[in-house]
Amino acid sequence: MVTRHLRALGAVALLAACQAPPAATAEPTAIEDEPDGRVIPPRVANPDQRGAANQPRYDEEARVLAQTIRPELPQPAPPDTLDNRRVGCGAMLDEARRFYAEVERDESSRARVLQALDDTRGEDLEACARETSVLASACVAHLLGRRDSEFPWLLDQCARAFPSTESASP
Repeated sequence: MVTRHLRALGAVALLAACQAPPAATAEPTAIEDEPDGRVIPPRVANPDQRGAANQPRYDEEARVLAQTIRPELPQPAPPDTLDNRRVGCGAMLDEARRFYAEVERDESSRARVLQALDDTRGEDLEACARETSVLASACVAHLLGRRDSEFPWLLDQCARAFPSTESASP
């Protein structure tokens, strides 16, 4: 008896969950809530104008980044050896620590982030040396110095811009 009721309840829940969502408008509606009649656009977490149907082309963005940033990186680039990767990754991790020490305003959050970076530095350094090219780590360190993008985003984009083609030689 209970099983039959649970099945019926499950079927109702499934039907409710499978209904089509309400039709959305193409443009977000503006809200006129200012006394002077100014139109205030709605606030969203990610105000990306491209919309859900037009996702970013991360590889293309990385190609543009490579063309833009290459003149600012060391020329000629150091050989992509394991030792050079360790040096580059160490500099990148040092810059990431400076970045968060400077931009994280909340003292307790800053302490947690810095402690997490310190706690994982050894493993991060070894993983970085295995997976990240010398130019990619130089790209991240350089761009972190500008203080305009987060470390994970820069690591992703710089690794795409300057991929590690194979394991570094010793």
